[in-house]
Amino acid sequence: MNTIKLLALFTTLTTSIFSADFNYLGTKQPYNVKEISTAPTPNGYKPFFVNHLGRHGSRHLSSPKYDVSLYELLSIAEKEKAITPEGLKLKNSIAQLMEIEKGNYGLLTDVGVKEQKEIAKRFYENNKDIFGKDVIASSTYVERAQQSRDAFLEELGEYTPNINFKVSTNSKKDILLRFFDLSPEYEEFSENGNWKKELNTYSKSKNFNNEVLNQLFSKEFIKKLENGEFKLKDSKGKVVLKNPTDAVRNLYDLYIIQASIGKNLGFGDFFSEEQLKWYEEVDNLSDFYEKGPGKNGEDIATNIALPLLENFIVTSDEAIKNQNISANLRFAHAETTIPFITLLDINGYSAKEDNMEKVYEKWLGRDISGMSTNIQWIFYKNDKNDVLVKILHNEKDAELPIATTMKPYYKWDDVKNFYTSKLK
Repeated sequence: MNTIKLLALFTTLTTSIFSADFNYLGTKQPYNVKEISTAPTPNGYKPFFVNHLGRHGSRHLSSPKYDVSLYELLSIAEKEKAITPEGLKLKNSIAQLMEIEKGNYGLLTDVGVKEQKEIAKRFYENNKDIFGKDVIASSTYVERAQQSRDAFLEELGEYTPNINFKVSTNSKKDILLRFFDLSPEYEEFSENGNWKKELNTYSKSKNFNNEVLNQLFSKEFIKKLENGEFKLKDSKGKVVLKNPTDAVRNLYDLYIIQASIGKNLGFGDFFSEEQLKWYEEVDNLSDFYEKGPGKNGEDIATNIALPLLENFIVTSDEAIKNQNISANLRFAHAETTIPFITLLDINGYSAKEDNMEKVYEKWLGRDISGMSTNIQWIFYKNDKNDVLVKILHNEKDAELPIATTMKPYYKWDDVKNFYTSKLK
């Protein structure tokens, strides 16, 4: 695969050079699982199949948006002699970022490649008994998902013959991995749901705009920004910076991508810890209500993932029956993993919450669906063909609301019945 060769070269030529601690990154949090410690396999059982869903790895900015608009604003201020020394420092940092991003927008970074390779290595080491049969690997049509799949398979191919790999890319009409694109009802909920108006109000309950912008611009220039004198656009012509809130939010979005790129460009220097925590909370609320558990009585954000849950059940049954497949690997997006994880009802992640003030205390997008997040259903059997399943979330044992005497192992029939009831 040419893509795999390119990824290997990219990984060789670039190294992760950041050492600073990046916090409050929300779902842009790079994968941070270093060691895996799971419960021992029950006596007499061996793994024979894994059903897997993974989010793509750490990536570059999705498109020229936050960087180009903020750079343009700083350039205007410089021309008007309304920029501070700190503002000039930020302008130079954004110029460095834009140079890094040139030709790379939306693609996996070397950090993301490394994440996928390390997951694949542990995947093999922890499940050696399953290999020797087919490995089915699919991804969405988006290039970073394909790159994630290919990086995973390149590493896996170091340990098991890739002659067994059956690789595919889904079309744009993808009911299994991009279900969020195919529901007009969900699109309406995402754009105009009541949660959005409430979040907009809640996000205005704290205002750090002047504290951040006073470091960068003169007060007169900030007043122009407040008066709506600027309408700065992204590469597609959409206005993405028109007021102080946009400017500060765009800067936060540059901050949270640094760890994924693997370079500290100093964007966090303009925020206090309290401010970073607040902006993460606002993003966290958006993920919770738009993609996750949401409010009581609102289920559309997760029900759109039911076809994927059904596919997991069907493909698991087929693997149990036919014994001809080692693993089914899927590579997608946060918009895929968050609804799916919510549907699975693991670790209490599915609890709904009407009060926005309480969400951040108990549901963190960075832990639930950061970069390279993955779900693995690992199947085991004994000589009597009794089948158990264990679910891993980010390679750690997950707890299900199902009775078992062997936690975190559950009888497949019990798990199947539990999830089949959700389909109804």
